[in-house]
Amino acid sequence: MKTNETELEKPSFWQLVFTQSKVNGAHYIGEQLPGSNWDWPKDTYLQRRLRQVKWYQTAKKSDRTNYSVLIES
Repeated sequence: MKTNETELEKPSFWQLVFTQSKVNGAHYIGEQLPGSNWDWPKDTYLQRRLRQVKWYQTAKKSDRTNYSVLIES
């Protein structure tokens, strides 16, 4: 398998990343970009499911507590 000389001379992806970084003196406008407001998503499936599981766990605990009170009486 023969490699072309141009492929050997071509910088890798990571070499490009590092040569274009601010630390290496490349032009960087990150501080000048406009800020944006962001918030966590609300009422997602996983959040609803977590509330449901917690509710069932709380209900089971209270059922066991009520059941043990009935047995002790």
